[in-house]
Amino acid sequence: MKKQIIFSAAVLFTAGIIVMSGCKKDDTTPPVITLIGDASVTSVLNATYTDPGATAEDDKDGDLTLSIISSGWVASDKDLAGTYIITYSVTDAAGNTGTATRTVIVKNDADAMTGTYSCTIAAPNAWGPYMQTITASTTKNNRILFSKFGDYTGNTNIHADVTGTSIDLPSQVALQVGNPATDRTFVGTGTTNSTGFTLTYSETTSTGSKSFTETFVK
Repeated sequence: MKKQIIFSAAVLFTAGIIVMSGCKKDDTTPPVITLIGDASVTSVLNATYTDPGATAEDDKDGDLTLSIISSGWVASDKDLAGTYIITYSVTDAAGNTGTATRTVIVKNDADAMTGTYSCTIAAPNAWGPYMQTITASTTKNNRILFSKFGDYTGNTNIHADVTGTSIDLPSQVALQVGNPATDRTFVGTGTTNSTGFTLTYSETTSTGSKSFTETFVK
C-alpha cells in the first residue's frame, strides 16, 4: 500500500512539471520597427511637419504597421524651436513590445545670424564700436532679436525679420531708454553681407527724428 501511494505522488509531480512547461511563453521576440526616412530630421520653425512614419514586422504576427502608436510630437511643436523625440511602439499578440525613435529638430532659418557683433554707427551720428548679441527667435521663423539696439541698455525687445539678403526693421518702441531717458521709435531696412549686415533706420522721440546707418560685423 505504501509503494502505491509513493508511485501516485510521483506521477502527479511529473504531470505538474509537464503542465507548467506547457504554460511557458514560447514567443519572446519583439516586433521590429523600421523608420521611413532618416532617424534625425530638421523642420523649419512655423512650417507644418509631416512625419514619414514607420513600418513594423513581427516574426509570428507578420505586418503590424497599422498597430504602431507614436508619441512625443503634437501639432503646436512646430511653433517652438527645439529638439523633439518621436517614439514609435507596437506590441504583438504575445505581449512583446518593439520601439524606435526619431529626432526632430525645429529650427529658425535665421540661426546662422546668431552670435556676437561689433556695431558701428556711421557719421554724422558716429558711435561705437560697441558689442551686441543677436539671437534667433524661438517662435517666429526668420526673426532675429537684438540684445540692446543702438547701444541703449534696457531695450531688449527690438527685433528684425530676414528675407533672403533683405532685413526689415518694423516700427517698434523702446520704452524709456537713452540719455535723456525717453521712448524711442525705431524703423528701417537693411541687407546682409559676407561679414554681417547693415541697417539704415530712423530713431524718433517726442522732440524729433534722426537717421542712422549701423554696421554689424560678426
